[in-house]
Amino acid sequence: MSNRNSNIKKYYEEWWENPNDPRDFIFNKLNKIVDKRLPKGQGKRVLDVGSGKGKIVSFLVKKGYRVTAVELNENFVKDLTQRFQTIEILEGDFNLISIDNSFDDVTAIEFVQNLDREVLKRFLVKVATISNHLRMNISNRFSLHGFWTVFRGFQLPFVFTYTPREIEQMLRTVGFHITYKKGIGLITPITLFSGFRWKIIPIWFAKIINSIGDRIFPRFCHLYYIEAEKINKEA
Repeated sequence: MSNRNSNIKKYYEEWWENPNDPRDFIFNKLNKIVDKRLPKGQGKRVLDVGSGKGKIVSFLVKKGYRVTAVELNENFVKDLTQRFQTIEILEGDFNLISIDNSFDDVTAIEFVQNLDREVLKRFLVKVATISNHLRMNISNRFSLHGFWTVFRGFQLPFVFTYTPREIEQMLRTVGFHITYKKGIGLITPITLFSGFRWKIIPIWFAKIINSIGDRIFPRFCHLYYIEAEKINKEA
């Protein structure tokens, strides 16, 4: 296993869905949007990439999808196996796993921030070969959080940020067009020190600003959620 993947596993075992992360309410809002936007599955096949502990998987199962989950972390895979007996689970790096089936939809929530530009391009090409639909989000470079982490030197070597314009162009290049987009988290509770210590902006203040700001300035929010559809759909 590469050092990069080991570092990713270690980080997310500590911080994935961790209420001590001051941004937790922003991730929860993203999850609620995904849940609300997902139509009834009616037995359709969906591939969930970067399943983590199964938050998105739980939405998909509840709505009647036949789920295939892809997860790198073996401990998260164990959690998924125990929680969901009806899903298929593929353990490993998505770009290295052979996927022969086609899917009605692909979800990649809080996943592509761990892909550099070239790997992200390969990811999108691969998705375009197996599905006509994609639901995903990016960590936005043009956000308060994006600027602050770079300015303070908090940016982790395995976390990559993109602008809304960049990801939209990448999607168009592989044959997708955007059908829905939304920003989440114009203001994040930024901290003075790494490890989310010493909040400069309190959570309550961020929530108030975001209740309006997310709608007015979606392209400057911390998270940018996108739904995309293939222009030339394959049967």
